[in-house]
Amino acid sequence: MYRQEPNNVQSLLPGEGQLLEMIFEGAALQQILARVCNALDLQVGNVVSLVFLPDDEEHTLHSIEESAEKFGLTAFSCKPILSTENEFLGTLEMYCCFSRAPNLGDCVLIERATHLAALAIEHHNHDVDADSCSLDWSGSARRSPHQPPPSTN
Repeated sequence: MYRQEPNNVQSLLPGEGQLLEMIFEGAALQQILARVCNALDLQVGNVVSLVFLPDDEEHTLHSIEESAEKFGLTAFSCKPILSTENEFLGTLEMYCCFSRAPNLGDCVLIERATHLAALAIEHHNHDVDADSCSLDWSGSARRSPHQPPPSTN
């Protein structure tokens, strides 16, 4: 049975349209992820959100957890960011000023934020892959001027 969301649950993050535009216009990944986190922080309230990518160094993650504890922050939510093919892209971590669990509205917003982060990361990864495998105007792969032309045998 379908359960209807309460009327006070907002399912979109503030500025979500602008975030989507930034993603598809190719804005810097870190800038987009920071805006996703800021929008989520403002909507949920009393939280600090961070996105960690798989290439983030392990000692950085550990130092952030230690820093959060020093400032009296507790874990609020930790959600994997998955691609459309369910590949691991990163983690959205949230810390709170006091111990509490996300409510239904928070969960909806966290889901939107992880979806936006996944779109941004996938778009960024696609652009990086496209840049490393570019074609010239004739459709042939670019090669170094020092490389001989391909064999026609």
